[in-house]
Amino acid sequence: MPRLIPAAAVLALAALVAASPVAANKPAPAPGPVFTPSELPYPFSSAVQVGDVLYLSGQLGAEDGGGKVVPGGIGPESEQMFRRISQTLKAHGLDFDDVFKCSVFLADMADWPAFNTIYARHFKPDRYPARSAMGVNGLALGARVEMECWAHKPQRR
Repeated sequence: MPRLIPAAAVLALAALVAASPVAANKPAPAPGPVFTPSELPYPFSSAVQVGDVLYLSGQLGAEDGGGKVVPGGIGPESEQMFRRISQTLKAHGLDFDDVFKCSVFLADMADWPAFNTIYARHFKPDRYPARSAMGVNGLALGARVEMECWAHKPQRR
């Protein structure tokens, strides 16, 4: 003999289905932030993904291990900084083509032209990210430059 389902249960189930994102043809809500711990002994994440955006913490031209910046000034520091950013992007399956926003912090704005030359080599001319650049009164470890980036990383569903 078939079991009968109480009408109240049917109505409750129908309400749940109607309210679900799938039934309403809406995308499911994005998961919360996903944190990538820093390999350095400092209290920050190297990157955090929120929705389709990967936020990279500021990077310096620090030697591996992060104890001090590479010697030689703005050129070598900038190149090392880009290597470190590239490593973080690659760890998330991304590259510089996925970067859409950068903020650059320079200890001396006189380094801006030299930095721009290096910066331009890491991005395609038709894909330069939106960017802010500013002079600051000191950077960690006595660095000459620091840059943080935002990259687009579609979530897998």
